[in-house]
Amino acid sequence: MGDVNWGSIVPVVPQLAEDRPTNQQLPWWLTPATVLDCFKGAKRSACDWYRIGDATLGIESDDSILRERFRRVYGECLSTYSAKAGPHLLCRVQRVEEVPAHCVTFTGPGDTELADFMLGLFRDRGYVELEPSAPGWRTIGVAGRANPVLISKGNCLLVADAEPWQPLIANTAVNLVMSIQSDVLFFHAAAVGIGDAGVVIMGPKGSGKTTLSMALASRKQDFLGDEIAAVRTCTNELVPVRRAVSIRPGLRSSAIEQALRLRWFPTEDFPDGLTRVRVEPSQFFPPPQQCSILLRSIFFLRAFENRARVESFVPGIADLNLLAPLPCSFSGNSPARLLLRFARLVSNVHCYHLWPGMPDETASLVERIARQ
Repeated sequence: MGDVNWGSIVPVVPQLAEDRPTNQQLPWWLTPATVLDCFKGAKRSACDWYRIGDATLGIESDDSILRERFRRVYGECLSTYSAKAGPHLLCRVQRVEEVPAHCVTFTGPGDTELADFMLGLFRDRGYVELEPSAPGWRTIGVAGRANPVLISKGNCLLVADAEPWQPLIANTAVNLVMSIQSDVLFFHAAAVGIGDAGVVIMGPKGSGKTTLSMALASRKQDFLGDEIAAVRTCTNELVPVRRAVSIRPGLRSSAIEQALRLRWFPTEDFPDGLTRVRVEPSQFFPPPQQCSILLRSIFFLRAFENRARVESFVPGIADLNLLAPLPCSFSGNSPARLLLRFARLVSNVHCYHLWPGMPDETASLVERIARQ
């Protein structure tokens, strides 16, 4: 749902209305039971269902900002709920006027300690656990700040209205629904289908995953996603996760460059200072021809060079860090089981180091290798 510069957040706690049954002398995080009473009897909102991998995520939100942004980013994953379609997770967000916190509940299979899950998920965003603010509740805030961002108990969160909370909750929801899929590994990677061969493109942020996957898709290959690659480890199949593409300034394939010039697309300013173009995949590329495709090759992006080149290799123990899945994949998995799944994965695919050059040239090289 986008990155947030949490260091710029300065919480401002508004007062509750006088007719609310709460103690106005105390901040909301000290009286969670009283705040929860404000949400009792609230009407249910409409629910949007999204297919993420092999599970379904429901977003039932009274907050229009969260609901509309989720539709913009994950619009191509919109689906219908079916009890026969695998596990599902429901994220319900309740909002009551004049209450300075939102109530968020997650309902799904298994029991997840939300505080531990979120601290692990956002460990690089400066979040820390603070002293408990109320008996039975855990408190999460930003290092160096006194006021909490949220408090949690069981499957329930109370989130400060004064914070830009929507990206935090949306990212938590997506990662929770991925974590309940024990037979799927999720990677921060791009994925394409080249004929009947699935290809995953891995690399650090800014290494060219979006550029290369879009260059391949502009050459009539199946675009499966540029941000999340989902692999069923029991069958080694790639599952599409097509979310909105965020295109950075810089090199692009000639077809993508021409498409961006022909019409206007919305832009968004990111915390890294760059303005990126937001594009729905369907605006450029047709839906994938297959709902899943066998993974054949993994390309690990290296530094840019004048001419694209590749080098095949057989991953060893020292290379497992290259295959690090998203943190949600560790939930409910022992290290031994993860290692076994990694070993099975790499034993069935061809692995390459890829030094990318110009996008069209690099896409052509990847196509030739993937078809071998």
